[in-house]
Amino acid sequence: MLTRTSERNQAIDAFRGLSIVAMVFFTLTLKLSSDLPELLRHNVKGSLHLGDFVLPMFLFASGMSIAYFMRNREGVGNKDLAVDVAKRFSLLAMVGLALSPISTRGTFEMDEVMLSALLFPICVILSKLNWVVSMSVMAFITLLYLAVMNPAWSGIELASAFEGHYLGGYAAAPFYLPLMLAGLIIGRSFITDKKNSYQEVQVMILLVTALFLLSLMFVPIDKLAVSPSFMMLSILFCCLVLYVVSKIMPHIGGLGELRYLGHKPLRYWILMYIFFIAPIILIANTTGTGNQLDLPWGMALLLSVCAALVLWMISQAIDIVDNRLKKSRQK
Repeated sequence: MLTRTSERNQAIDAFRGLSIVAMVFFTLTLKLSSDLPELLRHNVKGSLHLGDFVLPMFLFASGMSIAYFMRNREGVGNKDLAVDVAKRFSLLAMVGLALSPISTRGTFEMDEVMLSALLFPICVILSKLNWVVSMSVMAFITLLYLAVMNPAWSGIELASAFEGHYLGGYAAAPFYLPLMLAGLIIGRSFITDKKNSYQEVQVMILLVTALFLLSLMFVPIDKLAVSPSFMMLSILFCCLVLYVVSKIMPHIGGLGELRYLGHKPLRYWILMYIFFIAPIILIANTTGTGNQLDLPWGMALLLSVCAALVLWMISQAIDIVDNRLKKSRQK
């Protein structure tokens, strides 16, 4: 029988798995067809679609993973922790740089993995401080965005710095930080039964709601503009999805396969680009259709679902081989 803590831990894994499934589905669908129905579109300037929440889910899940990362290193000295952080950052950064020519269509551009790498050490540092500091940083970033994006206040315009770069480029990276910080706060509350952890979550949700309403008065919801209204709405969306996942898990067997996916998010990201995105881009360039194919949207939808299943089978095969190699070394 599952305890409340184990159920919450599995809910986090299931959420991470769901974020990977959504990432694979929406990324591939967009690459396979240029004529998607409104429901399947995303990354459209000045509009909001369900697919726009996939990146926030990925970062939110990364923040929750940091809660585990820090818990597993309780009692570890600062020097050893710094080494572990450097190793994790280096791994993420190398993957991001290696995939950037494919994922961003530019060398050394910032993609989802590189963005996660950049925010990771900052969140680790903030996780060592009082939770009030983390929420203050979230509020400060929101207010900073509102200030620099309003020429009447600051005399400068930051929007142009985001244009022409995937995810807004490195200049936009700090404004994604609230997403990962929110995931960190939620993650810590899920892996502990302390009463004050739930109070932290309640305060965070109230703060995020207030920041959303405030930013909405000045900046419309726009993912491509990295608007704080979109970031705050994304945090609320992620909290809602996590709540739903945690409530339905005990009734449907714990969403075991999603939990499995949640254990290997970086692996799925790499496999997706190696086995699907890179070949799609190669075929698209060869046929002269740009960076995406021109398939009927129904076929793109079916192929995306099949691709997710293929990635799951490849991952299972990797684990089988890895386990056999471990057993052979132990003999």
